[in-house]
Amino acid sequence: MIKKTILILQLILISFYSPGQESSIELPLIGDRLSGAVSQTEEEALGRQFLRDLKRESAILYDPIVQEWTELFIYKIGEQSKVSKKAFELLVIEDNTLNAFAAPGGIIGVNAGLFKYSDNEAQFASVIAHELAHLSQRHFARQILEGSDRSNQSLATVLASIVVAVATNSPAAVIGGQGILAAQQLRFSRLYETEADREGYVTLQKAGYDTVQMSEMFKNMQEVRRLSGDNIPEFLLTHPITTRRITESRERAREYPSPGTVDSFNFQLIKKRVEFLMTDNLSIRSIEKEIGENDEDIYLRALIEKKKLNFTRSIELLKGLEEKHPDNLIIKTSIAEIYTESGNIRKSKDYTNKLLSVSLGNYPLSYNLANAHILEENYVAAEQVLEDIKFYRPVDINLLKDLSQVQRNSNNMLGYHLTNSEFLFYSGRYEEALRDLQEARRIARNNFKIREIITERILILQSYVQPARRRS
Repeated sequence: MIKKTILILQLILISFYSPGQESSIELPLIGDRLSGAVSQTEEEALGRQFLRDLKRESAILYDPIVQEWTELFIYKIGEQSKVSKKAFELLVIEDNTLNAFAAPGGIIGVNAGLFKYSDNEAQFASVIAHELAHLSQRHFARQILEGSDRSNQSLATVLASIVVAVATNSPAAVIGGQGILAAQQLRFSRLYETEADREGYVTLQKAGYDTVQMSEMFKNMQEVRRLSGDNIPEFLLTHPITTRRITESRERAREYPSPGTVDSFNFQLIKKRVEFLMTDNLSIRSIEKEIGENDEDIYLRALIEKKKLNFTRSIELLKGLEEKHPDNLIIKTSIAEIYTESGNIRKSKDYTNKLLSVSLGNYPLSYNLANAHILEENYVAAEQVLEDIKFYRPVDINLLKDLSQVQRNSNNMLGYHLTNSEFLFYSGRYEEALRDLQEARRIARNNFKIREIITERILILQSYVQPARRRS
């Protein structure tokens, strides 16, 4: 146990010393002048700070099935983009307005509303490809370079304004990574939007999607803009949809036709799942009246039956879908979740373990198995499963929060304070994280090696506390 604790602590320390390496990137128009303004390493460090602030201030939609599908999707699109460092971190924001943004360090934010307003997977992909283009073209750094204040402090201000915009749903701040707040007026760069459209189109084409859907998504955005009146979504303020942009997108599709993938059943399942997750109890009845008869509609109905505690009916509906789509892991994982939520722990564990024997280490299935162990109060087994997930997802604050609670329930107080300090750190709550580490050091007072490792981490964390106090 002591050796395991030491190993975990060493991995934690490594995660604190993980600045990205600078790499060269060919950019249009401005060449190497960027390195004199804001380096990629500085961008990435500011991006990590931005990510922690965003997690602290914003409502994040945590759902393992939605998270995994969207992460894999972004990596699939990202592989075809010009982003030099293809390491991404996804946040799904619990907000039904149309929005997506990208920030330095490979951070991608997607509002739940993007699923709502995308008719198909290709339209969803077109927005992601556009945001990745803002990263590959380093529009954040270029915005600073072209401004009067050429400093990473200016970049930090831009990123902070994104946090405010996402957290408050306020147009008086930046969204999308390339708009900037100046003299209390948003101004936009048509050059950057044109570049992002062009590069996004190429990425969409390379990823194998129907490029016509980019202009169709523009039309959807234009309709949202028309119906919004004065309450315009921030994304449409910083990504103004002009007739010229729509026309240019259509002309590209005609000149370089790419009749690729338009949609997938899995996208429609995720779209319905997000709709379900964003629906409160009072709105369930109105949604039920609008559910169709397609397989994705049946999936939504099964989720609603689960919410109404009609577990038997929910399983029946999902089992019917499973027969039609025997290899669909989203449907199978949803069945496993319902077994767990209904209290049928033995069935849940048997079914989940059978799936995990084929899909080794699958994140949603593993999380469901941990939840099954928690319900039967087998906290040691739950901790082991969550620790295994954490190895691959070390900054997942939802995971860290759940793991810390499991450790507390099993009376592993050293583990609890260490994990909770990570949860608080990655949530941007540095002083609270420091207090947890100090308590962990007190608990480990009789183990010199563990105590020294904790002390080293305390010193690192203290370097975050003072700047945070100055910002506040």
